[in-house]
Amino acid sequence: MLVLFAGIMTGANAQKERFKALFIYNFTKNIEWPPQVKSNHFIIGVVGNSDIAAELQTIAQTQKVGNQTIKVINGNSTDELEFCHLVFLSGNKTAQLPHLLTKLSGKQTLIITDGKNLAAKGSGISFVQDGDKLKFEICRRNIEKQGLKSSSALANLGIVVD
Repeated sequence: MLVLFAGIMTGANAQKERFKALFIYNFTKNIEWPPQVKSNHFIIGVVGNSDIAAELQTIAQTQKVGNQTIKVINGNSTDELEFCHLVFLSGNKTAQLPHLLTKLSGKQTLIITDGKNLAAKGSGISFVQDGDKLKFEICRRNIEKQGLKSSSALANLGIVVD
C-alpha cells in the first residue's frame, strides 16, 4: 500500500513539474525581451530542480521562443549561471534569491521562483500552490526593473503583487 501511495505521489509530482515547465515556456510568449538579446539561443537557467530542467529540455526539442532555439542549463547554484534570458529558482533554493537578484540586476533576465510571496521579494513571477491548483504571482514592477516588458494578458492570468 505504501509503495502504491509513493508511486501516485511521484506521478502527481511529475505532473506538477510538467505543468510548471509548460507555464515557464508560455511565460516566454508574454514577455518582451530587448532586441539586443534576441539572437542565438534563448537560454533558460534552472537552479536546483532537474525534473523541471528535463521537462524544459523536452519542450526545447520541438519549440522555439520567437525565432530562437531553446537551450536549458541546470545547476545547483546561481553562481553556475552566466547570461540567461530566464532563470527558474526552485523552492529548495530560494535562499539564493537575494544573490540572484544582485547578480542579474538589470540584465534583461526574467526571474521565476517557486514559493509564496517571492514575487514581493524580487522575482518577476513565482509559482504558488492554492489547494490542488497551481497558480502564479506576478510583479510587473520587478519584470520592468530587469529591462523587460510583460503583457497585460499575463497579469490578468496571475495574482498581481505590484
